[in-house]
Amino acid sequence: MFKTTVIASLLSVATAHQNFHQFWVDGETPGYQAGIRMPPSNSPVTDITSDDIVCNVNGAKVPSGVDTIAAKEGSEIKVQWDQSSHPGPITHMLYGPVDDASQATGIGAGWFKIDELNYVDGKWANEIMEKDNMTHTFTLPKGLASGEYLLRSEMLALHAAQTVGGGQFYIGCAQLKITGTGSSDCSPKITLPGAYKEKDSNIYIPNFYNGFKADSYKAPGGEVATCGAGSGGSKPQPAPASSAQPSSSAAPQTNVSSSAALQTTVSSSAAPQTTRTSSAAPQTTLITKASSSAASAPTSAPEAVALYG
Repeated sequence: MFKTTVIASLLSVATAHQNFHQFWVDGETPGYQAGIRMPPSNSPVTDITSDDIVCNVNGAKVPSGVDTIAAKEGSEIKVQWDQSSHPGPITHMLYGPVDDASQATGIGAGWFKIDELNYVDGKWANEIMEKDNMTHTFTLPKGLASGEYLLRSEMLALHAAQTVGGGQFYIGCAQLKITGTGSSDCSPKITLPGAYKEKDSNIYIPNFYNGFKADSYKAPGGEVATCGAGSGGSKPQPAPASSAQPSSSAAPQTNVSSSAALQTTVSSSAAPQTTRTSSAAPQTTLITKASSSAASAPTSAPEAVALYG
């Protein structure tokens, strides 16, 4: 009986490991794992002082060999992750603008938060995402300067947060070429590594299973930034709590700006490029039309990612 229980527990931990695999820009996807700096495994980053906290293991390698995907300020972005039973938030940050996203490590100052989903109506972000095929939708802020950016998607698992160093960070970075109208910086900005401390109250939570009030929880990374001050930019506003619950017909809308997302017109017959090599020349790829079942995992994608305990 004890052996069976131990094995079951280990399997539960392994299957909770996860990666960021796919994203959509205004309903269009470049393909499975396209445009994303994929890590070598689905294991978490736990050393928040290491460069791995930026874009995961090997995420700072340049040139990245990853395609850079076109978007616009105000574009609706939908991300899809592996299933996870671990409670915690999801956040998104941008780094840029830079001349060439494939050459940017992201290490250092310049990151700013554009979206977060924490704990809504008694459910953590991972539980809300589970209701919509592990997807989460948000909008790029208005007032961004034109250029290339790293988009950092982070899911923080808090199931072991009652011990110092117990927070598990799952991270993936995508590359975007954003057309914007802003001329000034977004703020506030943070430095990675550096901004996260192991005893921060949103990372180390000794009473997580004993009296912790999750309703007031705020994810690491500071406040959601304001972009393009004085140039028509606006700060993304969280959606009402009721809209955070996904419906069967649409992905959950969480931090949506007051303006409607701009639609990107694309035309490309090229297949999504998923193979990455360190010597590949950086490209800006126009995304291909997603099928009507875009909210679900693509049928051509691998059914599972290798699990690491």
